[in-house]
Amino acid sequence: MNTPDSSKKRPMAQIAGRKEAGCEDTKIDVKRPKLERPDAEPMFLRPPFRQTPGPVTASQNYIRNLILERWEAEVKACEQAKKLQLLEIAPGPAISILQASIRRLVVERWDAEVKRCEEAKRAQLLEVLLAAHGISKLM
Repeated sequence: MNTPDSSKKRPMAQIAGRKEAGCEDTKIDVKRPKLERPDAEPMFLRPPFRQTPGPVTASQNYIRNLILERWEAEVKACEQAKKLQLLEIAPGPAISILQASIRRLVVERWDAEVKRCEEAKRAQLLEVLLAAHGISKLM
């Protein structure tokens, strides 16, 4: 039975049916996955999957401008939010004690936020200045 047709793959149902019928065992071809060559690139990334990129070089002036723009936008947003919250409090000729205290709380809160932004801006500018001189850690 070694004809060219017998070398073709048969469905498992036919093979199982022949075994039950008492036919002789036939050789089953098993298709094995191809192994990678050692010099081939891997199909999947090896750990670590996310790697930290290297440092990016940029001029000190450019970084300083980015910091200034970012924190100036933050301060402007705080001022805008303060104005909107103050407009929500019903203005009138006779301001009640409750409205005056709420108005004071709103002003204090947003002034504290602006102060925090200014401090953060100064801290980042100092970091850039120190890094430009090679100082990366303060004792």
